Amino acid sequence: MKCTTETRVGNVLAGWNHLSVVGPVNIKNASGARVQLDTGEWYDDYIMGWGSCLLGHDSVIIKDSITSSLSQGFLQQYETDKHRLLSEKFCAAVPCAEKLRLVNSGLEATMYATRIARAVTGKRIILKFEGHFHGLNDSLTWNVDSSPRSGQILASSELERLSGTVGIPDEYGTLTVPIPWNDSQAVQRAFERYKEDIAGIILEPVALNIGCIRPDEGFLQELRALTSQHGALLIFDEVLTGFRANLGGAQKDYGVVPDIAAYGKAFGCGMPIAGIAGKAEYMDIIAPRGPVQVSGTNTGRYLSVSAALAVIEHLADGNVFRYIATLESQLKKGLRDIFDKHGIPCYLDSYGGRIGVHIGAYERPRTMREIENSYPVEFAKKLFNILSREYNLYGFLMPLSYCPEPVTLSAAHTPKMIEDACDRLDSALKRLKFHEK
Repeated sequence: MKCTTETRVGNVLAGWNHLSVVGPVNIKNASGARVQLDTGEWYDDYIMGWGSCLLGHDSVIIKDSITSSLSQGFLQQYETDKHRLLSEKFCAAVPCAEKLRLVNSGLEATMYATRIARAVTGKRIILKFEGHFHGLNDSLTWNVDSSPRSGQILASSELERLSGTVGIPDEYGTLTVPIPWNDSQAVQRAFERYKEDIAGIILEPVALNIGCIRPDEGFLQELRALTSQHGALLIFDEVLTGFRANLGGAQKDYGVVPDIAAYGKAFGCGMPIAGIAGKAEYMDIIAPRGPVQVSGTNTGRYLSVSAALAVIEHLADGNVFRYIATLESQLKKGLRDIFDKHGIPCYLDSYGGRIGVHIGAYERPRTMREIENSYPVEFAKKLFNILSREYNLYGFLMPLSYCPEPVTLSAAHTPKMIEDACDRLDSALKRLKFHEK
């Protein structure tokens, strides 16, 4: 069957690549922080592999590591000195990491992290937070977008279970308890209600999947204390925060050490690699030392490990993080000035070069429901459409169904690109009348 324009609507590698409003985009080339469409036009990229391409689309650091590996059985996935070195450097940088096990994706890392928690504690239930996304595995894809679908807060302070996709039996929801982000009382009530059956809490330490919402002051410390008190494991999903602001991740920034942490995205800076790290007493339950199976044919492929090792060595001096932080400050100031100029309420926050632009918010939103109540989706869609189709900005200020996707910066962006993006936004807003939700 010949593929026509109409049938190409599903022509994407991942569902999210079918961008809101503009649909799928066919890329001909990519260089640095820019992508070339099949029309020949170059666009400045503010998605950057959904946050994974920290060093750009064609980093010479990664390219050189791949080139040097091509003569060494580059498809093998057996243990080598590079595997050992990567583990040693990773564990030296990440506070919770006494041991590291490689996996293929963030989805696998979070899935295995909860399996470890259940095996270690002998308990069943995992607490998670509304809007936090931990990959599309069956046990954690609950209440990732429940506010727009009128999920109810129950008398117990937990949320009505709503699966994030069709195809997950309701029975899985009985083992996952979703609660509002930044709600200490809801966490305490969950421990009271489920008493001795909570195996762990999993969370994004900075909630980037709902547009970058930081934890309230002291909130992570409360989670640490509660899990320790009740014999549950504290699991940080650092797939988005890990290696974005520093090598130690959000746990280093906030001074809260989890029991287990999951990594992906910037770990390999675009190469397919992820990992589970944690305290030795918990990691030793993984086979072959223990009974928990964590394995995969593609785990720890030599090319990916070589690239990840080159990346962690390149990032060690902190220069990349400092450069991205400078760009982040420049863009936040530019956005702040432009939205103020046009009289549009907007709250900005950021972490590791990923900036949440909460149009319509007069103050910091603390929960997913507060975002959903203030974010003007229809206005955001119109603005995104103009920026995408007429100003050659790829993914800049992209709206999701209920919140903004963070603008993503990389080491390949330049101050001139930031200046240009702000100028184009200013021009677009002159053509579009703001209306609140």
